[in-house]
Amino acid sequence: MSHHYDDNDDHQRYLQRLKKLENSGLHAIKEIRDRETSLNNEVPAVGYRQKVGNGKRAASILIPFILVLLIAIYMLSPLSKIETVRVEGNTEMTSREVQKATNIRSGRYIWWIFRHQGATLEQAQKRNPQIKTLRIKLTGPRSVRVRVTEYPVIGIINHDGRQQLLLSNGKYRPITGKIDNFLHYANFNNSYTHLKIAAREIGTLPKYIRQSISEVSYSPTKLNPDRLKLIMNDGNTVLVRADTLGEKMKYYPSIVSKMKGNGIIDLQYGAYSYNYGNKQK
Repeated sequence: MSHHYDDNDDHQRYLQRLKKLENSGLHAIKEIRDRETSLNNEVPAVGYRQKVGNGKRAASILIPFILVLLIAIYMLSPLSKIETVRVEGNTEMTSREVQKATNIRSGRYIWWIFRHQGATLEQAQKRNPQIKTLRIKLTGPRSVRVRVTEYPVIGIINHDGRQQLLLSNGKYRPITGKIDNFLHYANFNNSYTHLKIAAREIGTLPKYIRQSISEVSYSPTKLNPDRLKLIMNDGNTVLVRADTLGEKMKYYPSIVSKMKGNGIIDLQYGAYSYNYGNKQK
């Protein structure tokens, strides 16, 4: 009987061990399946992230390339060319003269004009020294506005054997079109410095005073090597230093109003006047 119970106990222990091994195996199989399931779930996520990353990298290359391509196409297309030009601010120059000097005209590339504004002004001033400042503004997809300021014409002078317009900056430009009653300059052939000073000073005068001058001549003396003689349209003569002309001539209307006849108005050192024929010099 004892042997029977011993065998039975061994059998039970064996069954228990077998059950433990079976449970361990099942647990191991379950872990393997769980891992497989986890891997299967992770693989699509990794693939998706890779696709997104590749898409971003492709976009970072393609978008700039496409933009550059579109810009290049626009820059070379007729859409980037000027169609209309409007000139403003010109009083003595014609719009055609401004466009010719600046070379801003229909058919030019808009982007080139705006990229080289400084060079455009420099070249314009070389072609036409009357241009003082230049502003370019895009007013439409293919429309440009050119605003200029000018150095005023302050007279006519014989330069290089022909008559030319004298500007307030002391430079010359050819006479084109109708000539108004500009004042004339004389005896400046050997003194461009005094001519330039006179032009600058006269350019600061109000227009109505400037238009009252008929002729300006360089008339130096030992006491005053900077003396200018101004012949006025009303018959008076003004003596004045070149570098003070702009300041002193502003008082001319007031001085003339107190004179009883035509004569000499001396503004060299102070301000006084005397009639023609008077012995005071």
